[in-house]
Amino acid sequence: MCWGQAVQGDDPDAAGPKSGSSPDMPQAAFDASGSRVLAVDLAAGQLDPLMRTPPLACVFARFQQVTAAFLAQVAPDIVVAPLFGPDFDVLDLAELLAASGFGGRLLALTMPLPRPEAVRAEVRGHVAGLSFDLVLLPGSEKG
Repeated sequence: MCWGQAVQGDDPDAAGPKSGSSPDMPQAAFDASGSRVLAVDLAAGQLDPLMRTPPLACVFARFQQVTAAFLAQVAPDIVVAPLFGPDFDVLDLAELLAASGFGGRLLALTMPLPRPEAVRAEVRGHVAGLSFDLVLLPGSEKG
């Protein structure tokens, strides 16, 4: 279970080991130990199976709530969101995080992709210096 506060409302190895997958494949889980996690447009049930270790705190928010002021208040170390949200994609979120001075890790949840390395390169190239990786959604078949 994700521990912490719930908010209601309308580099390749930076995210830790890959749980046995190749460097090109999305990782199966991530280490959240001692981190403040911001889950964007996700529910605890979606996030819990992906964390190898529990976070220090976990905040849930809608994409529309994520502003520079909100990020300053929450001060996340890790931001986790779907690769494609209901009204945004990870590039939108990456730009917002970069503009707000976010210095942590951005992880995008995804189903298996034909070329995950191309997605990583696009996001990292679009927002220089961003620590970004992909995490495979639970229950999806790898590669």
